Amino acid sequence: MCDRNARLTLWDDLAHCASRFKDEPWVVLRDFNVTRYESEHSTSCRVTKAMQEFNNVILEAELEDLSDAGFHFTWNNMRVGSCAISKKLDRALGNWNWFKMMGDSYAQYHPPGISDHSPVSIQLRQMQPYRGRPFKFLNFLAESDKFIHTVKQEWDKTYPGSPIIVIHKKLKSLKGLLKKFCTRPDSRVKELRLSLYSAQQEMMNGAMDQSVVERERQLRREVGRAARLEEAFFKQKSRIQWLKEGDSNSAYFHRMASIWQSKCKGPKYY
Repeated sequence: MCDRNARLTLWDDLAHCASRFKDEPWVVLRDFNVTRYESEHSTSCRVTKAMQEFNNVILEAELEDLSDAGFHFTWNNMRVGSCAISKKLDRALGNWNWFKMMGDSYAQYHPPGISDHSPVSIQLRQMQPYRGRPFKFLNFLAESDKFIHTVKQEWDKTYPGSPIIVIHKKLKSLKGLLKKFCTRPDSRVKELRLSLYSAQQEMMNGAMDQSVVERERQLRREVGRAARLEEAFFKQKSRIQWLKEGDSNSAYFHRMASIWQSKCKGPKYY
């Protein structure tokens, strides 16, 4: 519908579908008659209440735009000059299970032809053969007690060749050493929490021995430190920069990391 209030029924339907099919991959594509961002309007940068409502229901339904190719503006008013207006009104949105299972898909926005809207279709790319994962430095590695010592030890070594060759050899050797203590922080947090719960269970059952109390206190400190590393790990992977430092939600970070990686595969606009 073109009317903002008339679209409220559609938003309720989307929220209902999201709740009912939460564990299944699903996608919705159509002309929504409203934009999400200021950049999706050729002549206006104003954020309207209709845009806010649209983004709120997308957040509630845990949907996100598919990676896309083709036309950025999917609608125009068929005018020229200063009266011409273009908007992105058509889009394809998938839930996180769609990105997880159909991450090789993207939305193609085709030429409009004689219509004022660009048709949209979902394309499936052929899966690329696995070639191994490239090494990516994660910031939480620098928190390891062995990090500075390992880097210094490797950087003090001498190699033959030009300066650029020497740096290449040092980085290549250092990469292998860093991989050895590159344990995912979320698995470490899980182990520590289980140990903490066990110690607290002993205390609840009456075991107030000083060694148990001290072990529980030490585990609490370790869980807190490991949880901060876990949050930093998922925050870096998901590229979510607008969340506050204390907004620890690893499941959300994990979903957004999967969506980001899927969308990075897609072709760009032309």
